Formats: sequence, structure tokens, C-alpha cells
Amino acid sequence: MAVFDSPITTYSDTTTQKRVITDVISLIDPSDAPAIEALGGLDGARSKFRFVNEKETTVEWLEDTLLPLVDALTTTTVTSVATTLNITDGSIYQPGHILLIDSEQLWVSAAAVATNIITVSRGQFGSTAATHTSTAVVYMIGMARLEGASSDPIAFTDRTTNSNWSQILHQEVKVTRTQQHIAQYGISDEMAYQGDKVVPSLMRLLERHFYYNKAGSLGSASAPRLMGGYQAFITTNLIDGSSLTQAKIETAVLACYNAGSNGPWIALCTPTNRQKIKNFYDTSLFLRVDRTETTLGMNIDRIVTPFGDVDLITDRWAVAAQIAILDPKHIGFYTFDPFFQEPLAKDGDYDKSEVVGEFTLCLRPCKAHAVLTAVS
Repeated sequence: MAVFDSPITTYSDTTTQKRVITDVISLIDPSDAPAIEALGGLDGARSKFRFVNEKETTVEWLEDTLLPLVDALTTTTVTSVATTLNITDGSIYQPGHILLIDSEQLWVSAAAVATNIITVSRGQFGSTAATHTSTAVVYMIGMARLEGASSDPIAFTDRTTNSNWSQILHQEVKVTRTQQHIAQYGISDEMAYQGDKVVPSLMRLLERHFYYNKAGSLGSASAPRLMGGYQAFITTNLIDGSSLTQAKIETAVLACYNAGSNGPWIALCTPTNRQKIKNFYDTSLFLRVDRTETTLGMNIDRIVTPFGDVDLITDRWAVAAQIAILDPKHIGFYTFDPFFQEPLAKDGDYDKSEVVGEFTLCLRPCKAHAVLTAVS
């Protein structure tokens, strides 16, 4: 029996009503990869390192160094009148070198490579000859050759190679025939939509691997080929970051600068570590800020140090106990194969595809970078 109602309302009319629904799907889960982006994207190393003879699963780059300017004594004590010194490596000296040991300057007149002994004139250039202990450091501070002197031999540095292996990332996508054909809000192609979701998901894994992996591997039939992360390469300039302070950040930057890097650098921080940095700069009495009447609080994007600038990058995937300080000119990702989606053979009432990409990390030389460890 019909029910008469006046007026008709949404409460009395219980027939199915059209839904008000968005035609866009919201996805809030973290999908960013700030470190990869800051280093130039998934193929940023290609232009920085200028690779040739591509493609190969092992990626190599060449490194070289200059002769050192610092050496050490190997004798117990050097008296103030001694004219021969036992040093660590005689091959890096030649006549004409000016040395500094403590406050005394010395001039090298001969260098015996085979015995690691140099002959010197003492108390030169306004300095006074003195006694030096075996812990004294020998600094090369200049050169003054004799006019008309014959050429003298000196060591050459050997070029070295470093390398990393490409790593495969993969995820399968399966969609039933029915699901692929039905009309849906926010999705015009289910297979394409699911494939698009895979890429940021795999990017997260690549970024986390960059932070956590400590060693690469060539792999085998039963073990994967593995890309080494930055911890596999940065073995110097490891600075204790416990009880983090401004001074410790500057110490890390100074270590990079003294090794030859001129920055600017980026510092990869977890949100918590970014806040720690902000907090100790918050208390500084010497901050340059723009005046505003309606905004409180402060965000620090760049630290200016006496040795170069450091841009702060917040990355939720970073290692909590570390802050990597990297010179972007000397580090980047290399793409063996970009992410791509390709169909796979059907073996049921569904469509199947895979999303695959292959990448590696390139980092040269390790002394251009630093890591604050045990950050707290």
C-alpha cells in the first residue's frame, strides 16, 4: 500500500539516492624521496660523472689525489743541530721544499727516497733551530729552488677506481578483467592507476636503501646484486654528533673543507634532527631574521659557516642517529633502466604487468663528505 507524505523529505523517501562522491582519490601516505631529489633525481650522476661505454651493471669512476703536504718524523728526537731527518715517505720530498716543524722552518737540500732520509738546513727564514720530538708533524709550506739546479725526481700519485653495482626494483600488478572494465570514480584505467602507485612506493625503498645499506655486492644466481649506500663509501670525516651542537656541525663541514671540498653542502636530517638544529639556533643572539608582525616561530633552511653554506633537507627516511653532510657535486644516482611498466603473459582471468627499474649510487671522493654519527 502506498504511503502518502507531505511534504516529501529525505527522511521519508527511503529509495536509493545518488551519492555525492569525489572523482579524485586521496593518498596521504608518505611517498616523497627528498634525498634523491636533492642529489639531482634518479639520473643526476650521469652529467656529474660523465660516464661512457654504457650500459653495464658495474658503474666505475676514476679518482686521483695530489701529493700530501703533511708528513711525520720517524726518529725519537731531532736535536737542534741535526741536519738529516728520518721521515715517513722520502719519495714526496725534493730539494727546495720548505718545511715547518713546530715553529722552526727548514730547507731541504737533498732527499734519499730509498732510506726515507732528507738533508735540511736548520733555522731558516727567520726561525730558530729547535729540538723536535717524534710526535712532531712535518708540514710542507713552500718551495725555493736553487737557480740552475738539475731536475730532481719525486713521487707520482696513482689513479684509483671506485665502483658500485646497479640494483633492480620490481613490483607486480594484477587486475581482474572485470575490475579493469567497470566504471569507477577517480580511476579511468585500473592497471595504469596501480602502476602509478608502484613508482613512489619503490622510490621510498630506494631512498631508504641509500641511507641504511653499508656494502654493495656483485650478486649471484642466488643473491641479489646490491647497491651500496653512502655508508659504504664515506669512511673518513666521521664526526661524533652526540649532544648535537652548532660547533659539531661546523667541525664536520671544516673536515670536508680541509680535504678540498668547497661546498655548498646539503645536510640530510630526520624531522627530529632538523628540529634539534633549529632549537640551538633559536637560542642564538646573532640571528638575521626578517621582521613580521603576524608570524611567530622560525624555520632554518640554510646554515652559513665560515667554510661554506649547508642547506638543510628534511627527510623522514633518514637514519635517526646520523646526519649526512654531502657535497652534491660529487654524489648522485645513476639510472641503468628508468622505471617502466610492461605487460606480462596472461595465465588467468586477469591482466598482469610489472613495474621495473634499475639504479645505483655514485659517490666520489669520500673525503668531500662527512657524517655526524651517534646524533642525540
